[in-house]
Amino acid sequence: MLEPRSSLVNADGIQLHYLEWDPERLIKTQSSTPELPLQDDAIPLVMLHSLGATADTWRLVAEQLYQRHIVVAFDLRGHGQSDQPASGYDLATIAEDIVAGMAELGFGKVALVGHGWGGRVALVLAARHPALVSHLILVDSLLVEPRHWPGMVRKRFINEQMPPQWFTSRTAYLEAMRNEMCTFWSPQVQSIVLTYIRELPDGRLEEHLHADTKRRIRASLWEDRALSYYCKVTCPVLLVPAAAKPRSGEQLPERLERAEEFAVAKGQMALQVSRIIQCCSVLWMPATSHEIQLQRPALLAQAIARFVAVSDVD
Repeated sequence: MLEPRSSLVNADGIQLHYLEWDPERLIKTQSSTPELPLQDDAIPLVMLHSLGATADTWRLVAEQLYQRHIVVAFDLRGHGQSDQPASGYDLATIAEDIVAGMAELGFGKVALVGHGWGGRVALVLAARHPALVSHLILVDSLLVEPRHWPGMVRKRFINEQMPPQWFTSRTAYLEAMRNEMCTFWSPQVQSIVLTYIRELPDGRLEEHLHADTKRRIRASLWEDRALSYYCKVTCPVLLVPAAAKPRSGEQLPERLERAEEFAVAKGQMALQVSRIIQCCSVLWMPATSHEIQLQRPALLAQAIARFVAVSDVD
């Protein structure tokens, strides 16, 4: 597989780190003919990670796509190897970071893929700059404002953090992550989740995303009005919730405490949002964790490739 190029781009005063998989480099680095024909007119893919993750989270998906598309994945502001300024963690500012980064890299219109919180950034970008987005793919994203989630309160949402004991050592962190991802854990997944954290001199770990910054981002999510954006999105949209399609008559759970309750709620929210968006399809992913891009990268990549290969969605 092609190792992506790792570099920095100036986005209106802050440095954004990105990974780039370019099919032109494939021609130069392998002697055999690619399995898939290169397409000169293939739309570039820009990928945005979830809260606390990094551009590396897209490695397994990008490996399935780079033979036909340029793929660029950014470390968003405050994450990974990108700058960590003291302010600017609202969705609009982070979306504008990506617009500036895309311009510096010479991109015009792109297909935009966002996971989780990155999906909300992608949604804001597509609503504010419709001329720049040909297709929008929201992978298990926060489709409805957290204030409308059953039983959710502001304090709980803003202060939600990983358990501190996860970060006492590298061994403790990997054991916790392996338990969370036991059905799809692999050496590749391990190397990806290790990019989310850094080791301190005393051997403890911390996320690259500072705790105070994470709280500011979550506060911005709480105040944001996602539902107001959907009517402004003019491009085709693909929703990929980690949920089954709701059954007729199925109701929202009263609270969100267990994984099964979150899955039911995500399905209901996806169905609601799909009826608002002008041109929308849904790929239901039942029995799947939030980390779809790590658990089912081939299936997700195939869905993305098919979706961006056509100009309209049935």
